[in-house]
Amino acid sequence: MSDEDATYTCSPTMRVMPVVLFNLLVYFVIGLPNAIIGAQFVHNTLGFSTAIAASTISLQYIGTAMGRVIVGHRIDVHGPKAILRYGLIFCTISGLLMCLAALIPSFMGLNDTSRYVALGIALISRLFIGWSESCTSTSVTTWNLRRVGPAHSSVAISWNGVTSYGGIAVGVTVGQFLSGLLPNIRLLPVGIFATLLGIGGIILLTFYKAIKPLPSKGKPMSFALAVKKVLPYGAALAAGSVGFGTVNSFLALYYTDNHWTGLGVAFGVFAACFIFMRIFVSGQIDKHGGVPIAYMSLVTEAIAMAVFCLVHNPTGGLIGAALTGAGFSLLFPAMGTMAVRTDGPEFHGILIAAYSIFTDLTIVISSWFMGGLRDHMGWGVMFAVAGVLCISGIAFSAIFSRIPGCGVPKNAA
Repeated sequence: MSDEDATYTCSPTMRVMPVVLFNLLVYFVIGLPNAIIGAQFVHNTLGFSTAIAASTISLQYIGTAMGRVIVGHRIDVHGPKAILRYGLIFCTISGLLMCLAALIPSFMGLNDTSRYVALGIALISRLFIGWSESCTSTSVTTWNLRRVGPAHSSVAISWNGVTSYGGIAVGVTVGQFLSGLLPNIRLLPVGIFATLLGIGGIILLTFYKAIKPLPSKGKPMSFALAVKKVLPYGAALAAGSVGFGTVNSFLALYYTDNHWTGLGVAFGVFAACFIFMRIFVSGQIDKHGGVPIAYMSLVTEAIAMAVFCLVHNPTGGLIGAALTGAGFSLLFPAMGTMAVRTDGPEFHGILIAAYSIFTDLTIVISSWFMGGLRDHMGWGVMFAVAGVLCISGIAFSAIFSRIPGCGVPKNAA
């Protein structure tokens, strides 16, 4: 595997494929237990509440956010391959912990002690896969930014998203199949497969040639400074993440509460629109600039929330899901291409990490906030508030861009 100094004759898309494969692998592993570890294992097998079962899933995002704080700087200092290796190791550990959690009730019997031990191990497993996500996605993006150069930064960022959501979608399906192989210990085959994939990824990575870290001309950038630099772009991303997180977290419950069929179709359309926009439309970012594309994305998400609010039937749910997927799809790469331009390529790792944490934290916080809003004021108010927050991202982005040191491209500083 040649490094970034090689002469490429293939397209930018083909340049990112060998490295983005690792992102696909890890997100596939993330998807594997999503339909099993919360509802079937924590709730049905261990007997914990639905709230604890849901927290098992969301803990991954907390682990990811924790990891972002430290991995960006380490990528810039040690290079993306070194940190990607840690991501694959954490992925393997997560799989092993799933296996252990699955076996605890069988070895110890189902009692109060075994229930809490198994739950604790399952929760630690979720933290490890969150750390794996932060190491892997940030490393892969930084690595591919070096491979394609600043002129094609949207390609590097866009394909990370395609493999992320595509990997999760396929992983969930495969995980459901695997869980049926051992009906009494459903989580075990999922954990075994996750472990094997992690080990396979570590072995495959040894055949890749590392790229050298770029020398820094000054002192290392702190995470707080990186957050300040990307703040206008992160604010827009956070606003759009509210709409995305609301649909991702509550679409199933929305359909169930209203006794509608077609939930699988709605999720399928949501994912299809997301992937379609990333593959076929993301090139417009480099042509027209990230900010106007991002603002159009936020407007599209706001329209999606309005559809959920005003069209209270399965057709409205389908249209709203499609518009949410299409709107959020280009938001991350559009503002991400702007975020990485706020300083030199030697700081791409920490800038991507600082930018990405806006969506990690927003999804966790908004899921709790929107859930309380729905319980007290209903679906309509919840979707309306999400829509207002989406559109407000334009104003917040514009306001924060006026703060000295925020969002200024390096060549304009």
